[in-house]
Amino acid sequence: MANIKEITAKSIVKRWKFIFTTAVIFASLGFFVSTLITPQFKSEAQILILQKSVDIDPYRAAKSSEYAGEVLQGVAGSSDFMNGVLGKIGESASRFGANPEDQIKNWNKSVNVSSVVNTGIVKITVLDPSKRENKKLMEGVLSELQTNGANYHGNENITLKKIGGPVYFENPAYPIIWINILASGVVGIFLSIGIVMLFGESFKIKRSKKPEIIFHNDFSGQSFYHKPSIQ
Repeated sequence: MANIKEITAKSIVKRWKFIFTTAVIFASLGFFVSTLITPQFKSEAQILILQKSVDIDPYRAAKSSEYAGEVLQGVAGSSDFMNGVLGKIGESASRFGANPEDQIKNWNKSVNVSSVVNTGIVKITVLDPSKRENKKLMEGVLSELQTNGANYHGNENITLKKIGGPVYFENPAYPIIWINILASGVVGIFLSIGIVMLFGESFKIKRSKKPEIIFHNDFSGQSFYHKPSIQ
């Protein structure tokens, strides 16, 4: 067993050029693919769900806020909410596609409203290829929730208060090119090591042989071969 490990380690060390080259190739592919992906800019905000009534006990108030958050999370992906937000910023649903199916699909990729468990806090995340459009969309979501929130969660005793953000990130949320390059390079290393371990000492990179050159001696009628040495 120890001998097998020694042979494997020796094979890996001997073929470090192959492993390094494979890692570089995979890293280059990772960079190339990353440049083909459209960057997405991100913004985040948080809203707290508050109870207007002071007569309700704390436990019921917390549960009511939590339920309202779950309702908002559900309705955020609806066409009514989408149209309400787009109406706030003066745009139509055609921004997200040519038909209703594509529109709601792309809307849910761009806007995410999630409820933080047991807190009564709603987290809003917006993604868009344009920083300017990202800001407009986030402002539209916040405005729609704060002005028409009761129409969605159905509880008149609840008010929504912005407690965080919106925060607009300067760098794209994805793709993160350096992570993709690093991950691709690591994949290349493990793949090449796996190939070396699989084939062991029998694994060799064959070099193409240079062609033999035939010389003719016109005086003697003899021929001889010269095989150039491989450098």
